[in-house]
Amino acid sequence: MAEINTTTQICAFFEELVGESVDETTKLNLAEHAKDLIEGDRPWAFLIKEDATKTFGTSDNYLTAKALPSDFESDYKVYLGDATLKDFYEYHAVPFHLRRRFNDSSYTYYIDYANSNLYICGSTAKQYTIYLYYIYKTPALALTLSDPVWPAKFRKLIAFIMAKVWRSGIDFDEITSKQAVSDNSEAKALLEAMESWDDKIKLRQLNNRTGFASDKNSFSESGRVNFND
Repeated sequence: MAEINTTTQICAFFEELVGESVDETTKLNLAEHAKDLIEGDRPWAFLIKEDATKTFGTSDNYLTAKALPSDFESDYKVYLGDATLKDFYEYHAVPFHLRRRFNDSSYTYYIDYANSNLYICGSTAKQYTIYLYYIYKTPALALTLSDPVWPAKFRKLIAFIMAKVWRSGIDFDEITSKQAVSDNSEAKALLEAMESWDDKIKLRQLNNRTGFASDKNSFSESGRVNFND
């Protein structure tokens, strides 16, 4: 199979799969839908970004809004750290509708998705930087300006899903990522390989463990996890 890296190549491969020419707008809509299906399937390691532009200070409380990044899709992890990073704490999400219940609870945060804001509960005696790790929304695809951010070897999967949706002739929303590859052994194998690759990255980031014994609300006294425990 020829190399398929760019959005243009993906759309051309799609037309080969369905055996007909399709207008540009429809191809891009199908490609974007296929991309969104896979990216929404799990918190892929390659879609995790860090934002450290916000702080939580002594005058802040559970109603002090911190604007989410413009490309925010969903939260992954939240930490607060001081200037030395010796005090470095993991915070845990609580539901928006329980924000008043947890208003003074330490190590908690909530997100107002309707207004794209993050809030830290509790209070602090000094200023901390908020380290927000999040899944980002990738740019929309375009034939000449924007290609998928995925690893190149997995990009043809978009074309397979496009073909599945095109052949089905049903509403986009009625097809999931798993259904879209269920009757295509090559596409199914490619999706499984992509998931396995993602699993290996995440496991490697944990030093091939399922977690850290010291991964509690705060890290070690030095502010860092000892990977050699």
